[in-house]
Amino acid sequence: MISNRIGRLEYSTTLRINAKAKAMKAEGINVIDFSVGEPDFPTPSNIKDAGIQAIEDNFTKYTANDGIPELKEAIRARLKQDHDLDYARNQIIVSCGAKHCIYNVLMAVVNKDEEVIIPAPYWVSYPQMVLMAEGKPVIVRTKEENGFRITPQELKDNLNFNTKAIIINNPSNPTGSAYTRDQLEEVCEIAASEGLLIVADEIYEKVIYDNFKFTSIASLSEKIREKTLIVNGVSKSYSMTGWRIGYAAGPRDIISAMNIVQSHMTSNVNSIAQKAAVEAFSGNQDAISQMVAQFNSRRNYMLNKLKRIPNISCYEPQGAFYLFPNTSAYYNTEYAGMKIRNSFGLSYYLLKEAAVAVIPGSAFGADENIRLSYATSMDNIEEGTDRIIEAMSKLKESPKYKEVALQNVMTEPKKVTDANLEISVEERDALVQEAEAALPYDRYFEWNANINGIIIQLRTNVPHLYDFWVENWYPAQLESDLEPHGIIYAVDGVPGRTPYAYYNREMKTAVMFNTAYYGQVRSWALGMVADLSERLLDVHGVRAACLDYDGKAIALIGPKGLKRGSTFIRMLEDDDSNFVTNDFVFVRYRASDAVADAPERKFYFKTVIAKDHPHYERIFDRSKCENVVTKRSDWTNTDEMSEELPLDLGEPYCYWGSKDSRAMVDPAWIKGPHKVVKRSRIKAVALLAYEPNAPAVQKLSQEDALEYITEGKYRLPSGSGMTPFKQQPFFNPYLLGDPVDLGDLQRRNFHQLFRVADAYKINIAAIPSAALKSRIKELIG
Repeated sequence: MISNRIGRLEYSTTLRINAKAKAMKAEGINVIDFSVGEPDFPTPSNIKDAGIQAIEDNFTKYTANDGIPELKEAIRARLKQDHDLDYARNQIIVSCGAKHCIYNVLMAVVNKDEEVIIPAPYWVSYPQMVLMAEGKPVIVRTKEENGFRITPQELKDNLNFNTKAIIINNPSNPTGSAYTRDQLEEVCEIAASEGLLIVADEIYEKVIYDNFKFTSIASLSEKIREKTLIVNGVSKSYSMTGWRIGYAAGPRDIISAMNIVQSHMTSNVNSIAQKAAVEAFSGNQDAISQMVAQFNSRRNYMLNKLKRIPNISCYEPQGAFYLFPNTSAYYNTEYAGMKIRNSFGLSYYLLKEAAVAVIPGSAFGADENIRLSYATSMDNIEEGTDRIIEAMSKLKESPKYKEVALQNVMTEPKKVTDANLEISVEERDALVQEAEAALPYDRYFEWNANINGIIIQLRTNVPHLYDFWVENWYPAQLESDLEPHGIIYAVDGVPGRTPYAYYNREMKTAVMFNTAYYGQVRSWALGMVADLSERLLDVHGVRAACLDYDGKAIALIGPKGLKRGSTFIRMLEDDDSNFVTNDFVFVRYRASDAVADAPERKFYFKTVIAKDHPHYERIFDRSKCENVVTKRSDWTNTDEMSEELPLDLGEPYCYWGSKDSRAMVDPAWIKGPHKVVKRSRIKAVALLAYEPNAPAVQKLSQEDALEYITEGKYRLPSGSGMTPFKQQPFFNPYLLGDPVDLGDLQRRNFHQLFRVADAYKINIAAIPSAALKSRIKELIG
């Protein structure tokens, strides 16, 4: 349901920390908050009075989309007075904060896959907004010895024909670093000459210390001015964060495009806030210098206190109201069981141990640091820094964390691609030719697998897929003239191809482009074999988890979402259960038996089970894995989201960060080789269902069981209710043959299964999860 665009974005770390701090405060804990990015001073009285007067004057209707004329005039006058810059009204737009201005310009100018250079450390929202515009953020790590400023050479090294813009935050959030005029000229001359748009985020221009001379980028030269969009506002300089007034000034065509974007999003900014902003820009400016003087005192005090902490260095900022100390010397330390591996872990530790909220540097693209805001009272700064010093003194060196030892781990998320299952022979031949051409001789992997007597060949240029394939299946005979029954091409890195998969039933050929997700390769292999086995060998392919109890097996069948996998894992924990298969079985029918064979050598496990069954972690550590989450931005398992994720607390990877994370597991590692059974006789079939008003367990007649599984209608729990009916015939998404023929064959074979094995409908809505395995186990006596 959620768009791919949103799936690429990260939730704001600053908001997560802030939410945790507020929750602790609500519990009565005295939290000192160094995380906030707003002045703690009240909005000056003259500005508030202007807002009140606007209400009294009933100035509460829609205004011009891009701002009221008097506010634009006030902005023009302020730019002229402060920077000797002349802008016409149609070169200015007023938006809902500086953030809104930046979003508007990126949406207005950035095309799909165009690049925007962002010096790091950066403000948290820059990369996310570029992604929302379908651009590519190019992060350029700056160095503390260069004042966290991008250098001309660093800019040159990251330019290409696809570069569209650069964002320069001056002074910087989070570092407080500011550029001199000469430093700006060196960088911006290159940017302008290369035709880049320079987005100049100057929201902290008034918060400057030690007589530093601020220079607005647009004032450098006419050439640079023509390529610059100034972004500014009232939030920081006038302590008006909640009023939500920002503005942009720049080339007419860009402002016009931003105006169009805004007209379809927010329309005009709050009318009352606009009147207040007129007074902010036009009225008495003394409050700014008074506020900055207090910020300066706080900066100096906090900086001196942090310097007392051993092994911490801290850049001295020229502007803004943040310190950005390097705290990496304290990674790989611990206290009272809390392990510090990264900036989030340290931030979390300070919040829990010292009740001080700071922001991890990883949010700004600099994990070596944390950010502290001194936009709070001196009393808070004194108390908070004392707490930090005490908490840091408790940290002691801890053992090194575990390395990701899985040589084939796929850390970039891969998913099932869209597919066409009905291509013609002619289309198949053309696709095979294209795939073969994309398989270079020095990166070509081929392996014949024997899957229940059917030979399926994989041809790929992806080492990960080849490794999983070889681990998963038993090898076929190695005769050179052996002809496979089916072939799967899995080819990555094909230019101009979107990830997609194709299948031709007649030739039993699958072609997959630009995917490295083994799950789809495996499922299609099983689908091919199921089709061929039923036609050639009269063997029934069933999607089922299967456990053996002294030669008698229970098959668990049901759609995704009805606890088949978790129930199988719980039942496997019983001493008397034996492992047959966790997902798929081939069944041969005899007069009074249904003989189940496991086709796989190693088994494809969902690693999310490690959340509730931690002992599986050591098994997965020895296994080959894919889609194991190693960074928070790839965390997609919303069922397991919390404020305290393992990755945040220093773990290098997490097995339950994605529902698509898998491991290739040797079943002998689970309970020992003596508890693995490759063949058993199915005596009971548990058909999982979710029916709140039905009995917990119903024994079904042969006809009723056949009707239920043929139709494949089911519902899933959803919040406090249920989803609408869904349908998946035979609860088997792997089927690849002709739907009509397959339906007849599957129906015939399930008829045989229910003739020799008792079928039960297991209603998970009526059975607690803890009792589910015992109720199913009762079926076999």
